[in-house]
Amino acid sequence: MTRFIFHFFFLSGLINFIGFELYAQNNVSENQTRTLQVEKVEPPSWWANHSVNPVRLLVRGANFEGAKIVSKNNLLKVSNVKINRRGDYLFFDVTIAGNAKPAKYDFEVSTATGKATIPFEISAPLNAKTNFQGITNDDIIYLIMPDRFANGDTSNDKDADRTNPRAWHGGDFRGITQKIPYLKELGITAIWLTPWYDNPDAANQCDKPWCPNTNYHGYHAIDYYGVENHFGTMDDLREMVETAHRNGIKVVQDQVANHVGIQHPWAKNPPLDNWFSKFNQNSFNNSVLLSPNASQSERDNLLKGWFNELLPDINQDEPEVAKYEIQNALWWIAITGIDGIRQDTIQYMPREFIRDWSTAILKQYPKFYLIGEIFERDSVQTAFFQGGKTGWDNIDTNLPSVFDFKLWETSQEVFTGKKPMRALRDVLKYDGLYPNINRVTTLQNNHDTDRFMSLPGATLEGAMLHTAFILSTRGIPQLYYGEEIAMTGGHDPDNRKDFPGGWREDSVNKFAKEGRTADEQKMFEWAQRWILLRRENKSLKEGKTIDLFYDNNVYVFARKLGQETFVLAFNNSNEPTRSLMLPALNIGVADGSRVEPRIGIAGVSYVKNGEFGILVNAKSVVAYEIIK
Repeated sequence: MTRFIFHFFFLSGLINFIGFELYAQNNVSENQTRTLQVEKVEPPSWWANHSVNPVRLLVRGANFEGAKIVSKNNLLKVSNVKINRRGDYLFFDVTIAGNAKPAKYDFEVSTATGKATIPFEISAPLNAKTNFQGITNDDIIYLIMPDRFANGDTSNDKDADRTNPRAWHGGDFRGITQKIPYLKELGITAIWLTPWYDNPDAANQCDKPWCPNTNYHGYHAIDYYGVENHFGTMDDLREMVETAHRNGIKVVQDQVANHVGIQHPWAKNPPLDNWFSKFNQNSFNNSVLLSPNASQSERDNLLKGWFNELLPDINQDEPEVAKYEIQNALWWIAITGIDGIRQDTIQYMPREFIRDWSTAILKQYPKFYLIGEIFERDSVQTAFFQGGKTGWDNIDTNLPSVFDFKLWETSQEVFTGKKPMRALRDVLKYDGLYPNINRVTTLQNNHDTDRFMSLPGATLEGAMLHTAFILSTRGIPQLYYGEEIAMTGGHDPDNRKDFPGGWREDSVNKFAKEGRTADEQKMFEWAQRWILLRRENKSLKEGKTIDLFYDNNVYVFARKLGQETFVLAFNNSNEPTRSLMLPALNIGVADGSRVEPRIGIAGVSYVKNGEFGILVNAKSVVAYEIIK
């Protein structure tokens, strides 16, 4: 009996001990899983005396429930703290004193389970005299896809495979920096780079024809504050911008506020439950954005619908989202010194957000260039989004520039023989719809369209006329890398081929005259001449357009500013030389004025009896300067 009692108490004690140990271990394990964690701070830095003050921080981490935040420096004040439902994101405002010096300023976040540091920094402002200069009519923009232009640093060529047109190829910031002398030789004054946000390294998988494909293009962001590692580092980016600026070349960043890539951490754990719109396939019935008669459900589909299952649509109607994206744009400007932003797919975001985004940027940087992509072949819809007038919705977007896709398309159709010459005038007659037609950006081509030389009916002469027209018409001209050497390329990704000579292993180098064919050199010199003519003459940059003559084969128009007048005569027919007499009254020039060709046919003529004569050969253009 005694032995039984002993065993009973021994076993009871052992069981209690084991139970205590298990409880203690579970309690330790639970405490470990509840440890306060800070993983990412956005924005990581800001500036004293900025127009946005307070700045709102978004912190990603874990176990923020009941968190309190304290500033470790009285020059930075914390307020308006918000913690999301899961406790893995917190928001708070930071008011920065005007006398706060550039330095690191940490915050302390604490909960019942512990404390952690939130790192933050006040950065030194860049020189406003050499940065943030904006794009004007004096500029020629040149669009570059960083992955496809030049490879200046092979150490970041992770998984590069140039045999696969949808893979990473190795182009980067250093490659662009090394080719700035080429851009100067051509006459370029601004470069627009497709997005440099950090994108997933791995290929996207889907059941669409374009999968699997990598994100070399940059439009599937996974970190709005990160630099794409295939392109280099933030230091490489800054060096590229600084080098460009020293050489008189401005820089435009491509931003994508409408959506992120499905691999973004937000996709699984959004900062707020309404951070994204719920999945609904976008119908792309874009006309409902223009029409005041569209139903709310139609309009919601355009503004909230996803492009596809790989691109979660961000909800700018949520104030925290809008604030985050406006600050993100301002951060990139201030940290790099860029001169402009091209906002991707801008019409799929609320016009209230476009207005607030544009207004905030222009308040801090009044000269800054902002352009929105409204990919519409309808002048009415494109004009609806340019700032400077109030739409039917009582909103002025304040957006300085939009692309003129209708004029681009018509120019290609005319110079590949699909439409008559008068079709150009029929597009330009809608110029009055735009609040500021000279601020509209006229594109030669871009990364989403077939290259000119791969269009049905394309010829070298047609490509030359198309380029000359884009460089002589109103607006701000935008060229696309490789068009100046008549590169070919059909549908995406064929239109995004590597620039020959941008890689050490390339057999030819078309950045140099010696590597170009006769036709490539002819096209290069042609683009170079028209760029120079435009840059040297203010009427070609800002002058009024005056129609002088148009029929199915010929279009003649003047560009006039003050006393400076140019007459541009385009002949797209195969007929012999066209000779025209035009009334001088229409361009306000008197008898005795000299009519001098600057590009094209030779021979000077004069205004006589209120008229002047011009000649233009078949498949050519002549630029005449009228000299009083």
